[in-house]
Amino acid sequence: MHLTEKEKLAREKLCLPLDGLNSIDEVKSRLEELYPVAGLFKVGKESYTRFGPLIVEIIHKFGAKVFLDLKYHDIPNTVEGAANAAANLGVYMFNVHASGGSEMMKAAKTGAQKGAGESGNVVPRIIAVTVLTSLDRNIMNNEINIQGTVEKQVFKLANLTCNAGLDGIVCSAADLYALKDQMPENFMYVTPGIKGPNTQAGKDQKRVFTPGNAVKDGADILVVGRAITGHKTAGERIQAGYEVLKDIAKNL
Repeated sequence: MHLTEKEKLAREKLCLPLDGLNSIDEVKSRLEELYPVAGLFKVGKESYTRFGPLIVEIIHKFGAKVFLDLKYHDIPNTVEGAANAAANLGVYMFNVHASGGSEMMKAAKTGAQKGAGESGNVVPRIIAVTVLTSLDRNIMNNEINIQGTVEKQVFKLANLTCNAGLDGIVCSAADLYALKDQMPENFMYVTPGIKGPNTQAGKDQKRVFTPGNAVKDGADILVVGRAITGHKTAGERIQAGYEVLKDIAKNL
């Protein structure tokens, strides 16, 4: 597949989840299929539980980067150890829950720096989850008993993340407009809940944007899953991925 220069830049922003795969052969097949359009692959709880560190090794052999999406949320000492292990794996990026607090986030940074020093790897980017994109104000206020708007809670947790020295946050693209002007220029925004230009996100995603609109509003990395992988054939998935790339590229 021949990509324009802007499409190559767009490829570095597109992160594809490796969920719903039941064997290493399926993982390799998905990588071969979509590596031309995605430079970053997300290893989440399902795939890491199923395959362990082997899946990270396989992605690296393809020359792609890994976003280890395990959302660490525990006491600081435990998170420090997990962050150390993530850095030893050589992942590009991993995440924690901002709601774990500043001491936990600082411990993650300490662990990542130690792990990188031990292994000779680059220190991973560390981002924090603010408010899951599956949550809306009704759930946040009435089920979790966190009052106020989603936007205010995201901003509060983004500030906590920044003050703890982490690289950025996971948030909905819908939250970017309220954040970009109030956070440091190099702060990083990773946005799930992205639907394709001509396809939908998952039904459990309540706050979604198209790829182009997300980039226009300041997203650095876009996690696009079912809008691409929800198609039945390899050809349809590749085409959907390329449409996402084009939508990103025209807004760069």
